[in-house]
Amino acid sequence: MKEIRNIFIGAKVTPSQKEYIKESADKCGMSVSDYLLARAYNYEPKHRLTEAEVSALQNLNNCRADIVQYTSALKGMEISKRMQMFNSYPYMLGWLERLADMGNSITAFLDKVKTPNNLPPKLEIEES
Repeated sequence: MKEIRNIFIGAKVTPSQKEYIKESADKCGMSVSDYLLARAYNYEPKHRLTEAEVSALQNLNNCRADIVQYTSALKGMEISKRMQMFNSYPYMLGWLERLADMGNSITAFLDKVKTPNNLPPKLEIEES
């Protein structure tokens, strides 16, 4: 059974320290309580992405989708058509393999940056 977080611990801080802690928690997409608890257990939450970074990742995601569509279309072609297009089956096969590897790498990267900050597993407890 999970423990419930129902005990309050306070700390005296200056207004600038309070603002810094709040900004740090906001940058990580966490509440101040979760942020401070995570830091107390030496967990360093990662900052969420800026609007420019989100836009760049969306563009990267769109590129990945295009690559997947092109790869699927080329794989669906008859061998003779692919030979006509690229004039070399070994080249085409290598090209498709590199595209698949690149698509998998981009997907893994996008999945990693989309993962939200959470408390480490041993710290996940219900808040009352």
